Amino acid sequence: MTIFAGTKLFATNMPTAKKIYLRGLVQGVGFRPFIYRIAQRHDLKGWVENSNEGVKIHAQGNDKGLHDFITAIRLEAPAASQITSLKTFAARQESFDSFFIKKSEDTSDKVTDVSPDIAVCDSCLDDMKKQSHRIDFPFINCTNCGPRFTIIRDLPYDRPMTTMEPFSMCKTCKGEYHDILDRRFHAQPIACNHCGPVYSLYVNANEVRDLKEILSQTARLIETGKIIAMKGLGGFHLACDAHNEKTVDRLRNAKNRDGKPFAVMFRDLESAQKYAFISCTEKDILSKWQRPIILLKSRKKLAKGISVGFDTIGGMLPYLPFHYLLFEKLQTDVIVLTSGNISDEPIIIDNQDAINILGPISDAVLINNRDIYNRTDDSVVRVINDKPRLIRRSRSWVPRPIELNLDTDGIFACGAELVNCFCIGKGKQAILSQHIGDLKNAETL
Repeated sequence: MTIFAGTKLFATNMPTAKKIYLRGLVQGVGFRPFIYRIAQRHDLKGWVENSNEGVKIHAQGNDKGLHDFITAIRLEAPAASQITSLKTFAARQESFDSFFIKKSEDTSDKVTDVSPDIAVCDSCLDDMKKQSHRIDFPFINCTNCGPRFTIIRDLPYDRPMTTMEPFSMCKTCKGEYHDILDRRFHAQPIACNHCGPVYSLYVNANEVRDLKEILSQTARLIETGKIIAMKGLGGFHLACDAHNEKTVDRLRNAKNRDGKPFAVMFRDLESAQKYAFISCTEKDILSKWQRPIILLKSRKKLAKGISVGFDTIGGMLPYLPFHYLLFEKLQTDVIVLTSGNISDEPIIIDNQDAINILGPISDAVLINNRDIYNRTDDSVVRVINDKPRLIRRSRSWVPRPIELNLDTDGIFACGAELVNCFCIGKGKQAILSQHIGDLKNAETL
């Protein structure tokens, strides 16, 4: 109950119950654990669940606790989440002993937002050096970071609906997954060195499976002028030393890519500033959880073949645990990291395709056994008049929708031949696909 006295509002301690419906980007970003924790803080009972309509909450307690709970949802929501709608309704009180997370339901034809992929967070990078079961684990993640859109096969977002489904959680991971006080509580891609995916390196017809040896060999190959096909988050990349003129030229010829610039990955922000002039806005974008490629004004030249005829360079920072592990072994502070495909063809996501197609144009192929379900290229941003402009909207943005004020339901729109993507209307949302590319090629079409 709420009492109005003049212009002041007072929340009473009368017991009450609320149904709360949340829509927006509220799945795959640690939202249910977040709701659970603030419900505990405000001594509420009830439940929270995912559905393909969004997140549903039944919360009951005293009026002040509910008021503060709803306020906290808005003010403290996870950084990668985006609430587009929060509706509350009076509800009948039920007999609950606690607040709990209900099993997800699929109840309608509405679609909730699916989280984009999120760059590995600092806490996980710290865990990668301190947690005994995750020392140098190249797939480390938590509710605040890790793969999302690239591994999801269906809604609602739960582990059986992702490409992590084949990996059974070990006892330790299962304990973390069910521990509300743990940062990996209900983190769907949770895994560790005992139960998670693994990398394999194919070089000279030999397979290397030991991670330390994989990292050492990959670094050594890059620094001796070799090209590596590396499996990333949304597809394969081709990597080489960004200082080596001959290797960059060989890569350009192998990809059949005439003049389009290659993207590079810097070890860290300090390294990036050696090679590019970077404004405060650009620093912020480079370091955000999306980790896009950003077009920067060149300061110090790399191999000429990287960006022919331009005074800019497309650079990004590491976003996968494997990137950080690799740079620990590399002496160079910048590598070429371009899409793993032949010019105008789709980026490759399948291990065997990578071995068959990228193997002949590279010196080694690095794969892992976590499948990519949705391919995504790296997103590209340029800052113009101190405002970020998305040039290529893909990894870490897709499939976040554009919110509109008109009904788009049933509308399908697609681009023309060049730099294609498509858009589906759903309710008052425009849901853009990831970057697809030029349709003159049959495979892309």
